[in-house]
Amino acid sequence: MKKLIILFVVLLLGEFAFPQNKIALVIGNSDYNQMSLKNPKNDAFDLSYTLMSLGFDVILKTNLNHREMEESIREFKGKIMPGDIALFYYSGHGIQVDGLNYLIPVNESIDNEIDVKYNCLETGYVLDVMEQARSAVNIVILDACRNNPYQGYRSASRGFAFMSAPTGSIIVYSTAPGSVAQDGSGRNSPFTKSLIEKMKLPGLKIEDVIKEVRKEVAQETGGNQIPWESSSLMGDFYFTTSARPAATTSTTTYNYNAPKKEETRPPPKKQEYVPPKKEEYVPPKPATTPHESFTGNSGTFTDTRDGHRYKWVRIAGQIWMAENLNVGKMISGAMQQTDNGVIEKYCYDDDKRNCEKYGGLYQWDEAMNYKGFVHEQGICPPGWMLPSREDFINLMKSTGEKLAGISLKEAGHIYKKRGLNVYQQNSSGFSALMSGIRHHSGSFREMGITALFWSSLGEKQGRSRSAGNGAYRMKLHVESPGVSTYSSDKKYGLSVRCIRK
Repeated sequence: MKKLIILFVVLLLGEFAFPQNKIALVIGNSDYNQMSLKNPKNDAFDLSYTLMSLGFDVILKTNLNHREMEESIREFKGKIMPGDIALFYYSGHGIQVDGLNYLIPVNESIDNEIDVKYNCLETGYVLDVMEQARSAVNIVILDACRNNPYQGYRSASRGFAFMSAPTGSIIVYSTAPGSVAQDGSGRNSPFTKSLIEKMKLPGLKIEDVIKEVRKEVAQETGGNQIPWESSSLMGDFYFTTSARPAATTSTTTYNYNAPKKEETRPPPKKQEYVPPKKEEYVPPKPATTPHESFTGNSGTFTDTRDGHRYKWVRIAGQIWMAENLNVGKMISGAMQQTDNGVIEKYCYDDDKRNCEKYGGLYQWDEAMNYKGFVHEQGICPPGWMLPSREDFINLMKSTGEKLAGISLKEAGHIYKKRGLNVYQQNSSGFSALMSGIRHHSGSFREMGITALFWSSLGEKQGRSRSAGNGAYRMKLHVESPGVSTYSSDKKYGLSVRCIRK
């Protein structure tokens, strides 16, 4: 059995200069009905002992089902106070489905991808909980099985998916994304064993700890496993403190573990955050307002708000946009779209060129223009509106139902990394491109893999990871002829296709 370990560290600097407590939740799941594991309980016990010796208040749990995992995370959150150091550790089975990483509980029936999504714990949920607790330092260590225990799943992929490091964070993999890491023949996995040893060394920043772990793991595995990292840290964190030489540059670093009496200089004064003033987006006006004709089966029309011209197509009597909507002012994927009177959009990878080719990505509330009615115009051009779920179902029925993706997907488009669409003919003229999504965590995912389009129908979604609310969308996948209309979290950034009123 092979394992992946991801070490995710978020340093929230500025407001919290001196954290008070160090809180850790450690979970080890071993006793699965199928493919049980021998090391997770050992890893959890041994890491807990090490963390307690380093001053952490540890909540240790083993062999939890889905409900117990969620309860443990709520208990963990209840102990974290603003300014604390928070650490989450998980060892057990894990799986990637549709570009998202899930932790698998014990005693759960996992028969397909839907079971994974609703009976397992998505890693983004843990990160959201810790961020909401406003701890000064967040550390997440995932020691999850890299060999997919459910190989027959179409959407499941080898290894965990890559997660970009947001500002002020470091993500460290026990091996490169998409590769496998070794479980080891001893009591612990090679990475966890080395991590336990190296985090006890005094005076090492967390980056230095990882470097030492990388060298030891590479040597032990004969170079077959090389820990890998993505970093955008804004400060220094030490598991174990000791006297350090004076800084040789003007950069100020803070030892979050050190007692106050050891500080040689006071922390920077708290400054009131004043958000930058948003520039109002004023779309250019076209020279004239053209007379639009929607006769025949296809054509073009002009969005009178900014002069942008779009293709349209008639499918089973309904007029659809044949391109993704691209309107509004681009903002960073790290930001939330807001009800400020300005249409805001995400461009995949924060690159304007992707908006020009694939259209903008919008959170559901933004797409609806912060109104909650079916067949709402939302951010669609005048005379157009967001399709309802029923509109998408009718589209699927008229283009082949279970094989609708064949006639809806653009033919001949080559993606940067994925190549051609599979099962693509575009006989309907809908011309769907696999434009990817903006995940609610702020990262961009699935370019060349999936296309998702918002409907105007919202739904209360009990297992939603962020706000607890979902909305229906139509989804196409590059390697499937099928189409689905399940719900997604409203905080996702998805594409928009409008229909004629």
